[in-house]
Amino acid sequence: MKLELTSTGYLHIPAEEAVRFPTGTAIALVRGGELWVMPVSHLGAGGLLLKLRNSRGDRSIFVQEFLPEGVAPGIRDAVWDDQYGALRIPLFCSDVMTEK
Repeated sequence: MKLELTSTGYLHIPAEEAVRFPTGTAIALVRGGELWVMPVSHLGAGGLLLKLRNSRGDRSIFVQEFLPEGVAPGIRDAVWDDQYGALRIPLFCSDVMTEK
């Protein structure tokens, strides 16, 4: 799947993937050159808010504070990891399509 990391620090998640976050909240962490975004099990647990972007149900989550120095904005090929229950997004890759 394709996700966009914007120059303003948001990760755009399409509606078909946003359903993996039923509470509308998530946690984010960096592991081995990837950003991992994981759903929070219930609203009382806190986490980051997935904001509604449009009527299709696409979402945005602010992740800038978790990104290491030098991460370029652009389109990323992300995968859902069933074993860890995480959306895994590569941060440093040579084939990132940059924003225009």
